[in-house]
Order: sequence, then structure tokens, then C-alpha cells
Amino acid sequence: MYFFLVAFIGGIAGTFVMDRGARRFAINGVNDALGGLLGRWVLGFKNFNWVIDGHRELQIEETNYEKKIGSYFHYLIGGGCVALLYPLFFLLTGLTHPENHIFGGIVFGFFSVSLTWFLQYPCFGFGFFGKNAPLGSKTIIPPLILHTLYGLIVGIVIQYAMEYEVGY
Repeated sequence: MYFFLVAFIGGIAGTFVMDRGARRFAINGVNDALGGLLGRWVLGFKNFNWVIDGHRELQIEETNYEKKIGSYFHYLIGGGCVALLYPLFFLLTGLTHPENHIFGGIVFGFFSVSLTWFLQYPCFGFGFFGKNAPLGSKTIIPPLILHTLYGLIVGIVIQYAMEYEVGY
């Protein structure tokens, strides 16, 4: 249970660092095509709207409420809950977890980008890998870098907690 709790906390920390990286990319003119769509997409769930027209939606300014919903979803579900897949992998496979979770976290982060490429982008109408994203969007390398960074932080938090038995 401790492994799951620490992974969840690591996921939130990783999302925080990933968001800072995304802002740095944006300052340097690198757009990953997601813009303010996350909150609007999540709000559509209550009406069973799983897919939005991202091209049209990007032309409508995001409301403060959509920003809040998007942030909550990104941190709690996209950050914390997704990080639960890391310990779940070891639980389901029966493999012993590694002595060092930092490398495992990096690998996990590398593979977590598949959620963006194969779930998020298609649900925003951008297709797999964001191939139909708005012109000028960078949908391969920036998300890969950001998710690998996310996984690194997840791994560091787990490693630190396990090594120093934080919270026991």
C-alpha cells in the first residue's frame, strides 16, 4: 500500500515539474497542441462527450472554471492516478521491484506518453500522435521529453521514500 501512496505523491510532483517544463517550452514558442482543452474535454464527460473538436475549441478562450477543472484532472488523474500504474505493474506481474526506481521511473514516463498520443490527441480530434494537430504544433518530441521528466520525478520520489522509509 505504501508503494502506491508514494507513487501517487510522485505522480503529483512529476506533474508539477512536467507543467513547469511545458511552460518553458511555451515561452520558447513550442506548442504541444493541447492548449486549454483538457478542462473543456473533462467537463464534456458529464454529457458522455468523449471527443471534442480541438481545432474549433482552441479558437474559444478557456474559462477560469475550465482551467481549474483541467488542472485538478491533470494533477489528480493524469498525475497521481497514472503513477499508480507503476506499482500496479509490479503487483500484477509478480516481478520484484528494482533496487533503484529512478531508471524504472524514466522508462515508465517514456511509456506514459502513449496516453497522450493514443488517447488524448485522438479525443481532441488530432489523431494518433497528434498528426492532425494545428499547424506548427510539436506533438512528438516535447510530450516525450515532458513525460520522461514526469517519470523521472516519480522514480526519484519513490526511490527517496523507499530508501529512507519516509512515512513509516
